[in-house]
Amino acid sequence: MGLLERAKRYRKAYENWISRMLTIYRNTKRYRKAYENWISVLWAVHKNKPRIKLKLRNGLQLESSPRAVNLISAMFYHDLHIIRASDELLELMLNGESTVFFGWLHGDPAALPDYDWLDVKGKRVLDVGASIGDTAVYFALRGARQVVAFEPYPFPYSYALKNVEANGLKNVKVVNAGVSGHDGTVKVTKGETTTRDDLKASDEPGAVEVPVYSLDRVLEEYGPFDVMKMDCEGCEYDAIASSKGIGEIKQIQIEYHYEPVRLLEALKNAGLEAKATKPKKFLNPHASDPDKSLGYVYAWKGLVPQASP
Repeated sequence: MGLLERAKRYRKAYENWISRMLTIYRNTKRYRKAYENWISVLWAVHKNKPRIKLKLRNGLQLESSPRAVNLISAMFYHDLHIIRASDELLELMLNGESTVFFGWLHGDPAALPDYDWLDVKGKRVLDVGASIGDTAVYFALRGARQVVAFEPYPFPYSYALKNVEANGLKNVKVVNAGVSGHDGTVKVTKGETTTRDDLKASDEPGAVEVPVYSLDRVLEEYGPFDVMKMDCEGCEYDAIASSKGIGEIKQIQIEYHYEPVRLLEALKNAGLEAKATKPKKFLNPHASDPDKSLGYVYAWKGLVPQASP
């Protein structure tokens, strides 16, 4: 092995060590805020225990998975008020209302405050990448006039329907379809998926065919929309680049998954102001391309919204 190759390997090992130390530091801060028994929780996570006993600072107690550990600590970090939690059900106080989420361990309710920048009150909202419907429900509770949400995978789509119904929302429509740069269809798994699964074809027995719409077709058939949230694990690049109508949406927030440059260019070419957060490296084993750089792109038309990102 040459000197240069050895130096690269040492640098990679050092970067991985730094990343692990930062993760432990962040987890320690969050766990201390969320859990009375934060030391035993941190140790159980380190030992990869499948079930962990949790004593929350608000008095709740449960036994759940490492996924729940991270979601609950993130919700405490964002000062979300947890009323009750189990593997099957999460109840939060949102906008002064008790709100339930079935299948919450397969969604990301901790990220809801990330979308407070979007001014949805009285607006028609497009939600691309709805998952279990947590953001769609959140937008409705914040006063959206109507929310149209797209989710291609049957597993989270079924939870999205259940969560809309459980919260008594009549102004949320959930569509079992994907969004991309062109119209088509794709066969997808009916099995369990995560919020990190990008849209990919499945040849497993029982796979079901779902439609895929171009963003312009969505805007034409379901629009017009004032606001759009997009979190579709990579579909954003083709969807935005191929859209001729994207400039008609007044406020947009996109979670990007590789880099923001192409999105910023396309949005600005459509007549929108746009900016992006600094990318954060993220390894996602569920994605077709696992090496990701995550962040948000914000775009708007006219005056900068009051809650500037």
